[in-house]
Amino acid sequence: MATLCTEIPRRLNDPPRMFWWDLDVALLVLGCAIGGMITGFFATGALLGLLSASAYARAKSGKHPAFALHLLSWHLPGPVTGLTRTPPSHLREMQG
Repeated sequence: MATLCTEIPRRLNDPPRMFWWDLDVALLVLGCAIGGMITGFFATGALLGLLSASAYARAKSGKHPAFALHLLSWHLPGPVTGLTRTPPSHLREMQG
């Protein structure tokens, strides 16, 4: 009988993974591939997804696990992110 090798996370707060990628990187690949499939260019969409995921993973390496959320909250306007108690992201200088 063959033994199954199942990786068990060591800590409860390990980020979710899909295959060998973090979940946000894998969703980037899948989103581009599905977008390419819808437009009729699956191979181009998958290649674009792999390239953009590689660039995003390099930019994300060594940073906080919620780097994508911080990036989105900085570049999207307040009504989109739902942050009502924070100052607008275009105001770069704080008083105090």
